[in-house]
Amino acid sequence: MADFKIDTSDIQINVHADSWQSALRLAAKPLLDNGSITATYVENMIQAVIKYGPYIVIAPGLALGHAEPDENVLKTGYAIATLDTPVKFGSKTNDPVDVVVVLASINSKDHLKLLQKLVNFLGSSTNMQALRQMQSSEDAARIVQAILEG
Repeated sequence: MADFKIDTSDIQINVHADSWQSALRLAAKPLLDNGSITATYVENMIQAVIKYGPYIVIAPGLALGHAEPDENVLKTGYAIATLDTPVKFGSKTNDPVDVVVVLASINSKDHLKLLQKLVNFLGSSTNMQALRQMQSSEDAARIVQAILEG
């Protein structure tokens, strides 16, 4: 899936978050910095979790933050953050979270396509273990991109 690239600047390794809200904000920061999303998109993700519960915690230790495609998404993209200390999102079965992925799509078609690729990648315990053990964003970006293209 070469049309969805990830850059080393989109991946943060062993960052610190004090709460699930700060974990989402930290994970989304590269997308905010590169102009893919607005600050409102980040707040929409947080508000969705407050309203609907920790539905974004899709597997043990993994949160997939996203909100609906709207005017707050300027470019389709995703970012990944591994946390130095896991945080609780309130999921009875999948807390605490140490990997946060943020997905932003400009339309529903891109959203579903990228979501499917990410879920396939993140659903593999081997891939998740490799991601958790990465020491640099360069290594992580290379592995993630190779898997998404493969």
